[in-house]
This record gives sequence, C-alpha cells and structure tokens, in this order.
Amino acid sequence: MSASSLVQATSPANGVRLITLNRPEKRNAMSQTLLGVLLSELKIASTDAAVKAIVITGSGTFFSAGADLKDIAGLDSAGARSCRYLEDLCVGMAAVRKPLLAAVNGPALGGGFELALMCDLIIVSKSAYFALPETKRGLIPGAGGTQRLTAAVGKFRAAQRREASLVSDLTFSFFFVFQAMRTIIAGKPITSEEALSWGLACDVAEDGDMLQQAIATASALTEHGSEALQLAKEAVCRADALCRDDLFERNLYYTTFGTEEKRQGVDEFLAKRGR
Repeated sequence: MSASSLVQATSPANGVRLITLNRPEKRNAMSQTLLGVLLSELKIASTDAAVKAIVITGSGTFFSAGADLKDIAGLDSAGARSCRYLEDLCVGMAAVRKPLLAAVNGPALGGGFELALMCDLIIVSKSAYFALPETKRGLIPGAGGTQRLTAAVGKFRAAQRREASLVSDLTFSFFFVFQAMRTIIAGKPITSEEALSWGLACDVAEDGDMLQQAIATASALTEHGSEALQLAKEAVCRADALCRDDLFERNLYYTTFGTEEKRQGVDEFLAKRGR
C-alpha cells in the first residue's frame, strides 16, 4: 500500500472534511508513515477555507489499534527522545483550529484512544470501546492519555458533584481518579455507554449509523460562525491545557523505552501478531 493511500480524505458534506485512517489489515495501527500523511491531510483541511469542520474515523472494524509497535521495537529512551516520538502528532493536532470530531467506529486502543481524546467531540458506535493497554507492553500512554483522560473524567465528575450534595468531595475525587486508574494502570476497557456516561463521548449511535451521525453533527457546526468556532475552541483548549502536564507524561513515556519490560512486552506482542 502506498503512503498516500494510508489516509483517505473526502468531502461527504458541504464544509466537512472526512479523514479516514486506511490501514485495515493492521487495524489502522498508526505507523510513522501513516501519521505523516494524517498530519499532512489535517494541514490541508486546516488551510482550506471551504472546510469548516473535520471528522476523523477508521476504515474496517477498528478506529485504531494505536501506535505501530514495529516503529518502537528498536527504540531506546535516547532514541525516543531524539526523534521526539509521537510529539509531531500532539503538536499537529493542537495546531488545528477548526472543530475536530472523532467518529469512533470500532475499538480505539492506546494511541488510537489518545487520538480520539485530542478531538473536540467524540461520537462512538455502540459496539466500540476504548482502552489503554500500554502497561501490558511495559509502556505507558505517551500522547496525552494519562493527562486527558484524568482531566476529562474529573471535570465530568465535578459537574455531577455539584448535583449530589450528599456525597462528599473526597468520595467523588476517589471515584473519578479510580476510573482513570483502572483504565491506565489495569488496562480496563471503557465501553461506549461508559464513555457517554463519563462525558468522554457526546453521543452513542448504532453501528451502521454512527459515521453519518458524526458527519451530520459536523455539518451542523458549519452553520455557526467560523471565527467564533475557532476562537471558542481556542479558549476551551487553553483552559484544558492548564489542567495537564503533557511534557511530564512524555518524559516518563520515553523513560519506559529503556526498560527490559518494554523490550520483552513489545517483542512478545509482535511475535504473537506474526510481525
């Protein structure tokens, strides 16, 4: 498959750019080549005045299985820091001023989950789920997963807390931290319904209807003022960034690249997959 075909960009509705990760034989795993094409398509959509909103989805039955472990199998901590692995994705996604929607059509694992969390709205199909299985491979999430998930669940629980005056602040704090911990440390999947109830997803749709619903949601945004949408997004992202320490997470992530656990975990996974 040529590099250019790893990501498909179409215009399914006026003002909407649909970007599809197109590596179904590898569960849309995000190789460095795929990420380069994705970032190129995002830049094109960002500078196209006709595009008002962007939808990211996956081909086949997966949204994305995350980073391609073949890319990191030979990387140690120094190598990961030198090439600033995954940093381009974080920077490139943050540079998109237009509304970004994740249309999660299937499992979103590891970096795939983090990619969805980088979007402004998430619409998920009923059978899809999210997971951060990195610790099983001797790694940790490295593209904002520990920061974004904890912040997102925490903000939602804080809103619930204001409506539940009989429940102590301490109980609520433990509850939302536990939810993030069970996903990040224990690798416990998050179902589509849990994603909705925790405020991670804005809507859950039947599997066959999800993409059209995401496109319809994006299309509705095109009726709003473009500059107003971009400025509103910038303000929200600024507030969100103040709650996170992405650099701290990324440094810890790179540290795991030098461990024997990482080497064994990645090698075992690749051997199991026959890659």
